[in-house]
Amino acid sequence: MGSASSSARGSAAPAVTVIGCVQADVLMSPVTELPAPGATHLTDETSMRAGGAGANAALAFAEAGLPVRLIGCVGDDQIGRWMWEQLAPWGLAHELIVVAEETSGLTVALESPARDRTFLTYLGVNAIWEPSMIPADALDCQCLLFCDYFVAPGLQGDAGRGLLEATRAAGGRTFFDTAWDPGGFAAATRARLRALLPSVDVFLPNEAEACAIADVPADEAPTAARTLQAVSGGWVVVKLGARGCLAVGPDGAELTVAAPATTVADTTGAGDAFNAGLIRALGDGAPWPEALDAAVRFASALIARPSSDRHRTSGDSSRAST
Repeated sequence: MGSASSSARGSAAPAVTVIGCVQADVLMSPVTELPAPGATHLTDETSMRAGGAGANAALAFAEAGLPVRLIGCVGDDQIGRWMWEQLAPWGLAHELIVVAEETSGLTVALESPARDRTFLTYLGVNAIWEPSMIPADALDCQCLLFCDYFVAPGLQGDAGRGLLEATRAAGGRTFFDTAWDPGGFAAATRARLRALLPSVDVFLPNEAEACAIADVPADEAPTAARTLQAVSGGWVVVKLGARGCLAVGPDGAELTVAAPATTVADTTGAGDAFNAGLIRALGDGAPWPEALDAAVRFASALIARPSSDRHRTSGDSSRAST
């Protein structure tokens, strides 16, 4: 396992750079309630994979056939080495920053058919990640997906705006996905996020995040999308889980796309797969209605697969196509 560097990939800018956390994801299901203090709950299924929003999205991009650079960091520990080995066959490991004497991040995802999934996250090395650890040429890309904002404290606020603006200055398009705020989206946090939105071409919250950031009731996703789009000026795409998505764009554009009926095996990373499917479709020149439909179908196909067979090579004819 080597440390990351700005390796040459030819003179052309890569299609996509993903800046997001790389963490070990431990998935357990079904967990509808936590056991009482001192008690034990037995689960039926568990798995572990290289994850975090950064790795999840990069793997989905690789499956979708887009050249992608994954920029993230791991600790110089057993989990970090394991994740490096998991990502290497996809060409996603060589630019990971390996930080000596630090531990890798880890998330425990608790899933249940009776409720939305919840997460327990240990930041590990992501707590000290900062812009100086990101190669400058990584921001010179056609599309930048900046995700896992709240799992990387050093990339928040002005630091995050600098990343987005660097890509815009190079002529690229910016995509932003915050994930959930462990602090519950306090007023100051909402204000800082809104200050970032004018630097974002496509904002990609889920329903709960959009409503929290817009400070509207949890069942008013269309209002939230319109509110955030007025701040951004670009597109706001709200992911609605099993209900599909809605999007609000410039000049009063409003679109909704339903999700296909899907037998769900593992929902963790669904939003990251949606992001990859959307960016792939837009990059192919698809108009917005078709791009949103492609994103929903791509994400639906991935969550129907078991955790042990989540991502497939581009040569696998059974993979989802965008």
